[in-house]
Amino acid sequence: MQLHTLGQNFFNTGGIAYLIATICYVIYLGNRTKTIGNVASGVTLLGVVAITIGLILRWVEAGLSHPPFTNLYEILLFFAWGIALVYLVVEFKYPIKIAGAFIMPIALAAMGIASLSPNKEIEPLVPALQSAWLHFHVACSTVAYAAFIVAFGFSILYLMKDKVRLEVFGLSVAIIGWFSMIITKTSILTEGVFRMQQMVREGGKLYPVYQPGTKIPAQIEIPGIGKFFLITFGIYLLAMLLHIVFLSMKERSISRYALWSLIVSFGVQSIALLLFLLKIKEIPEVSLQSNPYETTMFFISWGATLIYLIMHFTYRPLLEALPDKKLLDKLSYKTIMVAFPLMTLVIITGAIWANYAWGTYWSWDPKETWSLITWLVYALYLHARITIGWHGRRTAYISIVGFAVVVFTFLGVNIVLSGLHSYAGG
Repeated sequence: MQLHTLGQNFFNTGGIAYLIATICYVIYLGNRTKTIGNVASGVTLLGVVAITIGLILRWVEAGLSHPPFTNLYEILLFFAWGIALVYLVVEFKYPIKIAGAFIMPIALAAMGIASLSPNKEIEPLVPALQSAWLHFHVACSTVAYAAFIVAFGFSILYLMKDKVRLEVFGLSVAIIGWFSMIITKTSILTEGVFRMQQMVREGGKLYPVYQPGTKIPAQIEIPGIGKFFLITFGIYLLAMLLHIVFLSMKERSISRYALWSLIVSFGVQSIALLLFLLKIKEIPEVSLQSNPYETTMFFISWGATLIYLIMHFTYRPLLEALPDKKLLDKLSYKTIMVAFPLMTLVIITGAIWANYAWGTYWSWDPKETWSLITWLVYALYLHARITIGWHGRRTAYISIVGFAVVVFTFLGVNIVLSGLHSYAGG
């Protein structure tokens, strides 16, 4: 068996392991059965081992001077590997398996986007990547971003333990659901339809189809799905507005309506996603790989709503099962203390590498700019905690803002913005 095929098999095994682990962690969030928790940890470890072997095989296949993190597909795999590894290290030291329900879905999402990449082949290194700094720079950034993600999970648990109103979490879920529509470039909102990019398979690989004589992607409408998604996002919008009104007025009946809005949106979206999967099987010109980011966002909003509903209906026993909030605050702080120096090294090594590749240490490239913004957000976190004496909710909120910035820096910049780092978007 060729190394490439063998490596892909290990990546597939890792992805399946992450899926099973995520399901087990979410179940554990609801019932705290020790066996389920142990299975979740064990399967996560299996996934990390499988992806480790896959990355090593890919590195051997490409050559030692060609590390397995030179395009978006490989970086997503490396990122998913880093999140799970950092989380397992913390979990083995502290009894905090509940955090897996918030952290592993992010690793699973990274694996999902990677698996939907139409091109998984090893490509020759572009000149900008032919540097020894590449190894150190990307390795530091992956561990730093992964640690920030883990800190985010602890911050969420802290807010739960500190009895932040569940409606705040419901509002966050409604915003995620609404945002998943915005990423479809609003065709659902403006036209009530959902389109996917047309693909053609040649030599075992998928290639996008463009309109004749242009670089505009050819698209195919998925019949009936757009209206289902439009209804779903309309209900998410209603839930968002109801949560905002409740948090302003504190009227309990409004909170109940907001909860029912999320329950209904979850049900409608479940039907929509099932029909979506069935429909695209009937259309040979499209697949999940046609729109990997939109597809992943749909499942993220569905999963976030499911996790919120489990939290809501098991809230009191869940609070009792959570560790002391001082421990959660401490874990978030310690994780960021590990990640922040690494993020500093990311910026320093990136500047040295940029000077080698492009003749300038800093060019305000979108990736550079957002890396600096990430560094500043977490510098604010540490300054507020160490110098001003903030802790608890205030620093947890900064950590959550940092998480949003990390996600955009890591993935959003490559998708939305163009610049010197565009090579990573392939």
